Amino acid sequence: MGRPGAPDGERQRINAGVWRYHPLNEKFEVFAWGTSNPWGLDFDENGQAFVTACVIPHLFHMIQGGRYHRQGGKHFNPYVYNDIKTIADHRHPSAHGGARFYLADQFPEKYRKKLFMCNIHLHGVQVDDVKRKGSGYTASHGEEFCMSNDPQWLGFNMEIGPDGSVYAIDWHDSDICGRKVLHRKTGRVWRISWGKAKFPVGMDLTKLPDEKLVDMHLHANEWYVRQARRLLQERALAGRIKPATLAGLRRILDGHADPARRLRAMWTLQLVGGLGDVMLAPLLDDKAEYIRAWAIQLIAEDKRVPDAVLQKWAVMAREDRSAAVRLFLASAMQRLDHDKRWDVLTALVAHGEDKNDHNLPLLIWYALEPLVVLDEDKTAAVVAACKFDKIKGFIERRRKAGGKSATAKPKPRGPKARPAQAVPDTGLVLHLRAGDIASGGKWGRATQAQAAFRPAVVASLGGRRAYRFDGADDRLEIPHRAELAFGKNQAYSLAAWIYCEGAGNRWTALINKSREKSRWYGLWIDPAGHWLMGGEKANVEGTRVTTGWHHVCMTQDRGERFLFVDGHLAAYGAGSVAADGAGALWIGGAPSVEEFFRGGINEVRIYRRALSAGEVSYLSDHPEGVANRGALAEERTPELFAHYREVLSEKSLGRADLAHGHLVFSESCGRCHTVNGEGGTAGPALSSSELGNLEYLLPHVLDPDGEIAEKYRYYKFELKDERVVLGVIAGESEESYTLESNVGRFELEKAIIAYRDVLPYSLMPDAVFQTMTDTEVRDLVAFLQK
Repeated sequence: MGRPGAPDGERQRINAGVWRYHPLNEKFEVFAWGTSNPWGLDFDENGQAFVTACVIPHLFHMIQGGRYHRQGGKHFNPYVYNDIKTIADHRHPSAHGGARFYLADQFPEKYRKKLFMCNIHLHGVQVDDVKRKGSGYTASHGEEFCMSNDPQWLGFNMEIGPDGSVYAIDWHDSDICGRKVLHRKTGRVWRISWGKAKFPVGMDLTKLPDEKLVDMHLHANEWYVRQARRLLQERALAGRIKPATLAGLRRILDGHADPARRLRAMWTLQLVGGLGDVMLAPLLDDKAEYIRAWAIQLIAEDKRVPDAVLQKWAVMAREDRSAAVRLFLASAMQRLDHDKRWDVLTALVAHGEDKNDHNLPLLIWYALEPLVVLDEDKTAAVVAACKFDKIKGFIERRRKAGGKSATAKPKPRGPKARPAQAVPDTGLVLHLRAGDIASGGKWGRATQAQAAFRPAVVASLGGRRAYRFDGADDRLEIPHRAELAFGKNQAYSLAAWIYCEGAGNRWTALINKSREKSRWYGLWIDPAGHWLMGGEKANVEGTRVTTGWHHVCMTQDRGERFLFVDGHLAAYGAGSVAADGAGALWIGGAPSVEEFFRGGINEVRIYRRALSAGEVSYLSDHPEGVANRGALAEERTPELFAHYREVLSEKSLGRADLAHGHLVFSESCGRCHTVNGEGGTAGPALSSSELGNLEYLLPHVLDPDGEIAEKYRYYKFELKDERVVLGVIAGESEESYTLESNVGRFELEKAIIAYRDVLPYSLMPDAVFQTMTDTEVRDLVAFLQK
């Protein structure tokens, strides 16, 4: 993403997270990465950002540069290793929209600083109590503040108004999950007040003089503060700000007793040009921790930090007693050039009291990660000072992975031939198939007797069944056989499907023969990150490696060698090379030289002939081992599947309350599904034998849209009076449809229908388990299985 019209080079990648955009300099940047549908965002009185999320745990404290728990997908940086989790000590069923800290004066004092949010499945407003803990916060459940009896009430965004009331938009739609807007004319805005609200009439803040807008920074209602700040910024941009205005704000910043009101003035001074590094630097010694923290934040905004300030930050990193200040320092490091981070980070890792902090170990790591492959001496100094076992482990993993970026310009890939009709088995002397992948260290003729060196079997790695090699010591072996060795003028081909998780700054052996002896051959990735057709003193370098699945094939024939990647010619070498060494064939590594691969392999072919370019194209167009529906769903959300495997373990189900499970069924699944003649008929009847198999149950519940039987397709009917009706077609006559929905069975006359459309998802909601407690899920499933 980027500002409108920005070239690709100025854009930033984001696949869930929080971003910010400056309307004046038109600067777009990602603030933090992760979470799931973060539809609520607000700042507390200390200027800390919080988001409410859906499906995954619902509340996160968002720190600039942070990587957070994701519902699906992966972090762009493969070396993140771990992400920051929820601050909530409880689970709300369902998904959330909107977030507002109550910083006003119309509600009773007990609600001030509490976080209000909408819950779209429970159709109401909930409150969390957010309190400081360590460098950040923890959140406890407050109350079910205001609940609706309307099943289409879907609160999303929230705001505090000038009257101190809470305002919430109500999407008001029958499709709770929002996959498609079905009712375009039923949205509403609600005002929630305590007692009789006194709404200001005739108020025009734009007509107030500067001094009144400055005074508003002390108002009990944050709405006035934010409006005053915006108006003063607009006047400053127009050149109409008065020196006395800056002085008034400065008096609040320097002299007010309340740190929260001082912060208000500080932020406005920054916006109107009343602060700079010279004026911010003294605030690094302020008695209020968040004044010191925000001085760090604002100095780092332009990514140009004076050396004197950097030296001061290093002292603060060693001596400041506030974990919040240390958190702001760790966050600011990601905005600095690599060579300017060392002193502060080395000081931060020496705080043993922070090793179990919710945020600091990971924020420090995110700033430190790119450094550890750049300077061994300084990294050693960090390790020597470090009192965080987690960070020490990450450093070891990162240095082992390597990863210095290559500076060479990527080679363009060559042409791809028209695919052949088929590839005959003529000359095929080795074929390790995806369908034969199994645990136990045996893949066709390839074996691994030692369990410690066996690659893991993964049901879905990038959507395919594969062996996953750990990059440390995993490998499979085939002892030497004459048919796998080739003389200098003999033709041969080696082809494989390979899943790359990233290329390091070291040699990586994928598949190789006789590397421990001589006259070897095989496929490698070189230290610069290129595919390589390897041979003794005769390597052929190909195109740059990218992550994901690739079909890689090397051939030799008639004094020429070719390397193909995804069917495209990637490299050419003149001359033939002897490949007749008597060593073993290794898959996943070359233990004799400790060159190991991190990633997946799910098919290997060796031919005693040179495949044609068309045959290589054919193989590259036919992936092997495509994962089934359940494996694909689990790969997208592994933590979710792992959680419910534990909840529904045999031991856990043994403690279930079947009577309670029956009640949960009646209030949830029973609206659409039948068990032993009880329940609704909108969905298929439930079978205890199928539900007893987690490999069947979890994909169908956690990914209901993955596979839908035709008879349960979900239809949308737009009526001539602009109403919208949803349902599964249970029957049809000449005059009407019989529809099943989660509100029951009913008839819909065809004469009143303007348009009919089949929807690409299931009637079943996609967060059924997540809207229940773990106890309810356990009892429900135990009841269904019995």
